Amino acid sequence: MIEAVRGGISNGDKLYLAGFTHLIPFAAGHEIIRQELRGLDLVRSTPDLIYDQLIAAGCASKVTFS
Repeated sequence: MIEAVRGGISNGDKLYLAGFTHLIPFAAGHEIIRQELRGLDLVRSTPDLIYDQLIAAGCASKVTFS
């Protein structure tokens, strides 16, 4: 996950992490927080816990929900 996030996500990217209930991508979200990515434009059809965590960690500059 460390390499996937490092190689696939940059500061300021628009990001859509999808999954419902047991499929929410917590590992990816937590790695984004660990790598201290900033300025992310988070997009999601319905808000979930990992987006709350990304916002609280200061990773998001914008969020768009349905």
